[in-house]
Amino acid sequence: MTRTILAVLLLAFSGLAPAASPPGDVVQYLQLDRLERSLKLAPDQKEQYDLAVGATKRLMLGLTIAAMEGKERLAAELAKPSPDFRALERLGDQVMEESRTLRGEARDEWMKLYAMLDQAQIAELRDFLQRRVDHLGLLNDFLRGMPPATRPKKDAPTYW
Repeated sequence: MTRTILAVLLLAFSGLAPAASPPGDVVQYLQLDRLERSLKLAPDQKEQYDLAVGATKRLMLGLTIAAMEGKERLAAELAKPSPDFRALERLGDQVMEESRTLRGEARDEWMKLYAMLDQAQIAELRDFLQRRVDHLGLLNDFLRGMPPATRPKKDAPTYW
């Protein structure tokens, strides 16, 4: 059960890649609308599902804002003649600390939903998560296998 919830959170954090996209795209990016249809939720489950998705959207918005602020602070630190790399480490710790509450809220909402699912829905959720993890692995393999001439330029921002 914990591994399934961790996988859901993994999917949520994999949404950091398109950090520049509007937070409204989170559901589309994570394909949560497809998951909702495939789970065939009862009304009480649907209500909890909506709470979990809402918590995920808030988490993604918070992480997007933190990433944008962190990027600015990182650029400012690296622009110094002698950057303090410990400050960069603290920046990462600060982002994680600031998102702790939102991550906990999202986790709790997904755990409540998970407790409401029957065995067939759990199997569907597991299959959905496996397909998403496989997709991320294929994407990684594809990007690593790209010929050097087609890879993104080193000076261009990359999000993987």
